[in-house]
Amino acid sequence: MADERVVSIKLEQIEQYYGELKDKQETLPRHEFLQSTTEQRAVERMFENAIQACSDLAQHVATRDFGHTGSSAKGAVRVLCREGIIDEQTMNTLVAAIGFRNVLAHEYGHVDAGEVYESLQTGLGVYTTYSQQIAQWVQSHP
Repeated sequence: MADERVVSIKLEQIEQYYGELKDKQETLPRHEFLQSTTEQRAVERMFENAIQACSDLAQHVATRDFGHTGSSAKGAVRVLCREGIIDEQTMNTLVAAIGFRNVLAHEYGHVDAGEVYESLQTGLGVYTTYSQQIAQWVQSHP
C-alpha cells in the first residue's frame, strides 16, 4: 500500500515545481528566454524536477499498490491509467513528458529552446490534473 507520507511529499514537490514553472510562464517573454542560456537551463531544470516527481510518485503507487515490478517510469504511469487512477490523456501526456525529461537530463540529441518555451506556455496543465487525480484516488482508497 502506498505510503501516505511519500505521496504527500511528492504531491507537494509537484505543486512547488508547477508554481515555479507557472511563474516563468507568466513573467518570461519568449525573446528573453531565447536569448538567455541561464533562463533556458533554469526552466529545463524546473521541468526535470516536476517530471521526476511525477515519475517517482507513479512508481511508488504502481509498485506498492499494484505490484508493478518494472523500473520504467513510463510503465508505472501506464499502470496508473490501467487501474483507473489517471485518465488516458494524462497518461499520454506524462509518458511524453518523461521522454522530454530524458532528453533534458541525458542530453539525448539537441534540446530546442523554442520547443522548451512552447512546453512552458502550453504544457503545464498536466501537473495539476495528475496531482488532482492522484489525490482523488488516495482519498477514495484509505
